Amino acid sequence: MDNKLILIYILVFASVLILLRTMGLISVSNDELLGYVLIIYGLSLYYSSFIFSKKIPLFFGSSLFLTGVIFLLIGNFDLQDKERLFIPALLFVNSISSLMLFLFDKSKSISMYAAVILFAGGIGTLALFSPNGLNNFAGNLLSFSEVYWPVIIILTAVIVLVNRETRQ
Repeated sequence: MDNKLILIYILVFASVLILLRTMGLISVSNDELLGYVLIIYGLSLYYSSFIFSKKIPLFFGSSLFLTGVIFLLIGNFDLQDKERLFIPALLFVNSISSLMLFLFDKSKSISMYAAVILFAGGIGTLALFSPNGLNNFAGNLLSFSEVYWPVIIILTAVIVLVNRETRQ
């Protein structure tokens, strides 16, 4: 799809949302609006670059999509200390975008190494910037894993199976 056409669609979409918001029909914050725009543009950029085998737009499309998700979360939830989440969120977004580059071209293993390093850095900064320190972070991580242990097992199994298939 043409990049200009995508921008026109996004402009129309954002204009309709702003119009509906000013008329009082919907309640959309500026963070949510920016999140929607970034999600739409990031997805379109990601898929078009995936189809045409362009690596840099693929990375930026993934980053824009994930940044849009973050803005959507900020707009929908009352998060405490949003400023503390900026650096970990940036590291996680770049980590997942690097992982997308690796999945696109498996011969470039540097993307996988960058994804792992950035993800570990994101976890580390999240633990350091946690309001109550590392102990609270570890406790929350443990309670999270107690609730979502089936998802963790399924995700691990899928990664192992995909890795086994790509090696054959």
